[in-house]
Amino acid sequence: MALFLLPLLWGLVTLARGASSYGAPECPGLQQGEDGESHPGPMRRGHTCAVSYSTENGRSTGTRTYDQQKYAQERDRSGLYWRGAGYVAYGTAGLLALTATRLSRRTPR
Repeated sequence: MALFLLPLLWGLVTLARGASSYGAPECPGLQQGEDGESHPGPMRRGHTCAVSYSTENGRSTGTRTYDQQKYAQERDRSGLYWRGAGYVAYGTAGLLALTATRLSRRTPR
């Protein structure tokens, strides 16, 4: 039973993570404005996000614009929805099969 309950619960958590990730794009690294200065908070148009920022040498190995970061987060959210739906479907199907099997064994013939 736990083999189906755990994926079902994990799927619901994954779906909730996908649903809660709406809004302005969030920069996971160093966010720079048009002036080249660091800007905390949500990204705005014209900002650049240093995705792979090295604190050792102060250089970024990968950057994204506002639109690129928004697209990347939409792709991540879509992936969360698909994975969550898969886990929920697996858990639900397993629990239904387990319940049907147990009910058929209890039914007198």
